Amino acid sequence: MSEKIIEKNKGLVKADFSFWVGLWMDKFYDGFEQKKILANKCPQCGTVFVPPRKICGKCKVQLPLDENWMELGDTGTLVNFTRTAYKVTDRRARKAKSLNDIGMVKINGSDTAIIYPLLDFEPDEIKIGMDVKIKWADEPKGGPSDIEGFVNV
Repeated sequence: MSEKIIEKNKGLVKADFSFWVGLWMDKFYDGFEQKKILANKCPQCGTVFVPPRKICGKCKVQLPLDENWMELGDTGTLVNFTRTAYKVTDRRARKAKSLNDIGMVKINGSDTAIIYPLLDFEPDEIKIGMDVKIKWADEPKGGPSDIEGFVNV
């Protein structure tokens, strides 16, 4: 695998929308309240999804809501990352005072990845394949912001 570094990319992305995350993601976020990562597993091919899916992308089987759930740990592997001057958690385009590192992390035991900030890293410390750990909010409420980001193990 080769790495490609993008030095700079300017632009504005705006997406105004409203949606409901559905029963599968509700169950996922309910786990956040107890600082737990819940995954679901396809009964046909065995693919483990974090975040969970309603339909398996490989075999197109609907994953049952009340079956095939598993609790995973809070560590994973960094599979990709980017550094940006824009805050990606805000709905409005806003330049940050410093660069932000955003990582795609495959939680151990999962076959898919989630995207969150990489926290407290020096730029030369971040490497694809490194082990990272979830930094949970002090008082989780059952939503995406309960994971503040990932830190070095």
